[in-house]
Amino acid sequence: MTALSKLDSVPALHNDHKDTAKNGIPPSKVDTWIYPPEVENDLQGIPGLSDEAIRETLAASWEYTRCVIPAYTNWDRYIAFYRVIIIGIVAEFNGSLIDVSSSDHILGYDMGELYDTLFGELPGSARDEMARDYRTFLLTTAEKTSNRRDSELFRRFVNSLATSPKNWFRIRDADALSRFTLVAALTCNDFTDIWFSEDQFQILAEIAGTLYDAVAFFKHRAEGETNNTYAYVDPSLREDAYRRAREVLWALDVAWARSPGHLHAINFIRLVGGPVHMMMRRYRFIEDGLVIGKPETEQVVDLARHHYKLWNRVDSLVRPEGGDDGKAKDEGSYLDAIQQKDRLLYEGLAELLQEEEKCGRCRYKLSYGAERSGQFGGVELCEECRKGWGVYIASLPQRAADAFPEIRGTQLRL
Repeated sequence: MTALSKLDSVPALHNDHKDTAKNGIPPSKVDTWIYPPEVENDLQGIPGLSDEAIRETLAASWEYTRCVIPAYTNWDRYIAFYRVIIIGIVAEFNGSLIDVSSSDHILGYDMGELYDTLFGELPGSARDEMARDYRTFLLTTAEKTSNRRDSELFRRFVNSLATSPKNWFRIRDADALSRFTLVAALTCNDFTDIWFSEDQFQILAEIAGTLYDAVAFFKHRAEGETNNTYAYVDPSLREDAYRRAREVLWALDVAWARSPGHLHAINFIRLVGGPVHMMMRRYRFIEDGLVIGKPETEQVVDLARHHYKLWNRVDSLVRPEGGDDGKAKDEGSYLDAIQQKDRLLYEGLAELLQEEEKCGRCRYKLSYGAERSGQFGGVELCEECRKGWGVYIASLPQRAADAFPEIRGTQLRL
């Protein structure tokens, strides 16, 4: 196994945030960025990425990779997954550097080669399905974290998040790379013969999203996120939803206890559902006094605007309501996405983006982002719609048992 020997000590700050005392960050709290030597020259020469940002990105991506896929038997696939995450983290804080619609050559990487390495031995169309999920993530994330937030694509994308909880969890699946990472966890351990039905993938992604978003609630609110489950589900249901999803996960853990391959899927969900927030320096566990889920402050919101810890603040763009037939400014990226739907969007998303029907009581906008602190940036659901979403998430155990009959033999309450 390759030795992990790369060690660099640099501030976990961008160039415009080096004055740590000014921003309330003690100068002593300087991170040591650690990552494997295989990526030492990655991201070099990319305009808009400082040396500090590169090192922090490489380290944060390695930490995430190690957290969500803690064991592996195939180093080449593991490094390929790591590089996929590097690209994804850049997209999460600087989408202006990402153009997935033009080419699979992004930030110096050949995405086609990475997909082949990770998923090339999977049967049928699985490799291409995973590639479409990842391109969906890159396309929509880059719109959100760039100066393209007033585009028609981003407006329609955020509108689609609120159409139904089932649609939301499928979009969140791609947005969080849930099934992508789950399948990568299998292939990185040389399990290429385990697959799930669409219903099963969606249940597993819902469990992961329900858990992660509950813990990331205040982080995402500090960022003005559009993509958090509890921006749409009543936040008062967060604790019950987490407990319920965790119980379903433990039921699957017991049902699959003697299947080594399935345990890699379980481990991904279990770790992303909570422990990742303690082990990754991208989160504020140390800064918040070893507390998970501490409400954000105005200082934390401002730090997100400056990409501290590679966060990104989605502030509302001030534009008059109405105008130009209720459409956003730039239609180019939307039209391109529809034209390339079989490459850029997972199956079914193009049709969802083209839907015009929506609830007349919910608050939709021309341009999305948080208008003030303590607020998410997406559609504001009406009370009736929120209640419907609450009913849906409460049915998770029953829907999980329908998708995975083996958990009916556990102690799970149905």
